[in-house]
Order: sequence, then C-alpha cells, then structure tokens
Amino acid sequence: MGKKVVTEVYLNVDEKGYLGKGRVILLELIDKYGSISKAAKELGMSYKAAWDMIDSINNLSPYPVVESKSGGKGGGKTVLTQYGKKLLESYKTIESILNKLTNEITQNVEDTENLLNLYRRMNMKISARNKVLVKVKEVRKGAVNTEVIGKFSGQSMTAIITKDAAQDLDIKAGDEVFFIFKASNVIIATSDGLKLSARNQLKGKVKDIIKGSVNSEVKVDINTTVITATITNEAVEELALKEGMEVLAVIEASDIIVGKF
Repeated sequence: MGKKVVTEVYLNVDEKGYLGKGRVILLELIDKYGSISKAAKELGMSYKAAWDMIDSINNLSPYPVVESKSGGKGGGKTVLTQYGKKLLESYKTIESILNKLTNEITQNVEDTENLLNLYRRMNMKISARNKVLVKVKEVRKGAVNTEVIGKFSGQSMTAIITKDAAQDLDIKAGDEVFFIFKASNVIIATSDGLKLSARNQLKGKVKDIIKGSVNSEVKVDINTTVITATITNEAVEELALKEGMEVLAVIEASDIIVGKF
C-alpha cells in the first residue's frame, strides 16, 4: 500500500479557529444560494449551527465576511462581502499550493535526497524584484514561441517563452505560475491615452516612491498586488508622480520569465 502525505488548511486568529474546510464549504454555499438556511440544509446542519459559525468568522475577522441585505423582489438575502470573497480566494490559493507540495512529497516520500532537493528549490532566492502569481487562462503555441496568458487581481498579463520551455514546464490552462521580471524592465506611463506597443499595460495607483541618488523605486498597487519599477529621478519629476496617482505599469511580454512550482 503506497504512502500518501495529507494536509488540511486551518487559519487561526489569536490561536482561535478562524477558517477550515467546513467553514469554507459553508461560505461557498452561502455565496451560491444567498441563503444561510439553504446552505445549512445542504450540509445537513441546523440554521443555528451555521449562524454560530458565521458569527465566529465575522467576530474574528478585521472586516465583515458575511452580511445580510434586505429588500428586493425576493426579499432579503445573505451574501459574502468583497473581503469575504477575497478571503475564500486566498484560502483556495493556499490549499492549492499545499496540495501541490504534498503531492511532490508523496512522490518522493522514501527518497531523502529528492526531498532535500525539493526543500532547496522551495528556498531558492532570485534577484528579480517582481514575482506575480497568476492563473493561466490560455496557452497559445507557435512554431518557435509560446504565449502564456495569465490572470491576477482582475487583470490579464502575457508572457512569451520558447516552445521548449513551455513543454518543459508542462504549462496548461488552470495552472498557477509565477511571472517574474526585473524592476528595471517596468515602464511607468500616465494613463492619458498614450498608445504603446507593449502587450502588458497594467492599471494601478502609485503606492510609494523611494528616491535614490540617481534612480527611484516606484511601487504600483494593482488591486492589492504591488509591482515595483526602477526609473530615473528625472522621469519621476517629468511625469509628476505622486502617491495615489493613476498610472500604467508597462512590461514587455518577452521580459517575463515564467516559473512553475
């Protein structure tokens, strides 16, 4: 009988149970039906037990996860807040990463050297400032190169890699991969109707500007994902960049390295 490593994800707040598989399923059903009673019925639990779970999650959370809305043709309903939906997405991402890790450990459970190599790969550090986790939406294969189109934080991003690299990584739609690129390869442009040839033009707001003697680091917040650009101090002044300003972070598709765990 083969050995298998199994993990389950539990998130705690101040050492108190916050989110686990059961609560995640309950939240997903509430999101599906807009009703606590329908979600509880499908899970075979009482309304009170379901409500107590929701109350516990909301009390431990910095922001409401579930809220009730009244009115409308169908009457009131219970929905997930935007924070609640993002919380579910984060949980699913953590779960996916851990499942991939445990699958690799299971495959090498009796091979100490391979387990150590896996650990070394996980702890490998790279100099590129930007490492964006994206979900692959589409893979377009060409004669020489392959386009990998990913989605993150509500925006699309494309990387161009060689056909051989795409085959080695075995990239397919639905995979989660890292798009890696240097800060020096990010161009900052003001969103004023300027037309650019670069495939990736990501809309965001300036979060921070860190000035050096020659260059500045400009951090752009793209729906909670931060991308860093290194540009000259003169460019910062010419663009009149300041915190909160809407800009485009522009990256050539060919400047992106794709990494897969």
